[in-house]
Amino acid sequence: MKTNAIEDIVKYSLEIKKKIPQATIIHHVDAESGIWATRKRKIVRWIKDEWQPVADLPYSWPRDIFAFSRITSRIMRADKCNVYVNRLGNVMAIRAGSVYAIEGGQVRRLFSIQGDCVLHRSICEDEQGSIFFGEYFMNPDCRPVRIWRVSPRLDDWQIAAQLEGVRHVHGVYRDPYHTGHYWVTVGDFAGQCNILQSIDQFKSFISHGDGSQKWRAVNLFFTSDHVAWLTDSNLEQNHACRMHRQSGSMETGQPINASVWYGCSTAEGLHVAFTTIEQGPAILSNESQILVSEDAFHWEKVYGFKKDFWKPVKIFKYGVISCPSGIVSKNSLFLSGEGLVGLDGTSVQVAIKKTAYRQ
Repeated sequence: MKTNAIEDIVKYSLEIKKKIPQATIIHHVDAESGIWATRKRKIVRWIKDEWQPVADLPYSWPRDIFAFSRITSRIMRADKCNVYVNRLGNVMAIRAGSVYAIEGGQVRRLFSIQGDCVLHRSICEDEQGSIFFGEYFMNPDCRPVRIWRVSPRLDDWQIAAQLEGVRHVHGVYRDPYHTGHYWVTVGDFAGQCNILQSIDQFKSFISHGDGSQKWRAVNLFFTSDHVAWLTDSNLEQNHACRMHRQSGSMETGQPINASVWYGCSTAEGLHVAFTTIEQGPAILSNESQILVSEDAFHWEKVYGFKKDFWKPVKIFKYGVISCPSGIVSKNSLFLSGEGLVGLDGTSVQVAIKKTAYRQ
C-alpha cells in the first residue's frame, strides 16, 4: 500500500538580541560566563551586568596615535589583539608582537613573537591549562613559523614546534574527541595549504592534504567521524570540505560564495561559520554571511551583513565577523565585526533558533 511520506524540514533563523557598542572585539567567554573584550588598548570583562575594567595593554607606536577615530583605527589595525583565559583562570594577551600575562590589573610582558597577534579563536589549551598558538604574519620570505607553548600559570614558555615551508599558522585546535590530539591549519599558497595532526604534543606531525586551496582552512569543525572546514581562499571557488578520520579521504561539498575565516561549534552541537568579504576572484558576494550546520558539511545561511562603502578594502579593512573562544551557546552567541554595515568596531549578542515544519 502506498503512503504519502511526511518529512520534518528543519530551518534555522537568527535574532539579534542586543547591540554591544562598548566591545570592539569580544575575545573569550570564561568558565564563569564572564565575557572578555577589548576597546582600543583596554581589556574589559562583563560580569554582574556591567563592564568592569581589567587592564590597559602597553602603548604601541605608531598605531595608537591613530586610535582617535574608527576609520583611522581601521587603517592602522589599531584594534588587533588577542585575549585568552585558560582553565585556571589565568589571562594571556597578545598585541603588537608581544605576549603578556594579565593579573590583578597588572600587565607583565612575557616574550616576543613574529607578527602582530594571531587569528581569533586560534588559541587552545591542554587538559592541564598549557596554552598553544601559532604565529600569523605575512612572511614574504617564508621564514620558519613557530608554535608556542605557554605554561598553565603563564610563568614559562617555549617553542613547541617550528614549521618550514608555510606562510603562517591559521590556528591550533584541540580535538574534542581524542585526548592529546591537536590539529594545525596552515597556508596560504600552492604547496603550503595542509592540515597537520599531532598526537605527541607537537613533536611530530601527520600532514593531510596536497597543498592546494581545497586544504586552505582557518577554523576546523570536529565530529566523531570527520574533521571539517570551509575553505579560506580568495583565489579559487570555496567549498565545504571534510576529511574522514579513519580513511583520510577528503570530500568536497557545496560551494561557498566567499572565503571563510572564522567559526565555532556551540555547546548544543550546532556549527556556525562566517564568510569574509576580501579581494579576489573567489569572493562572489558583497555580504558577510552567517552560516549554520548540524553536521559541519551541509550549511544554510541565516543572516548577512553587507560590506560597507570604504575602499580600497585592503586599506580600510575587509568585511569580517568573528566570535569568542571558550564555551559558546547558540542561545547567546557573541559576534564582533569590522568593515560591515551595522557591525564595524562593535559587537552583538545573537540567538540562533531552530524551526521544524512539515512538508
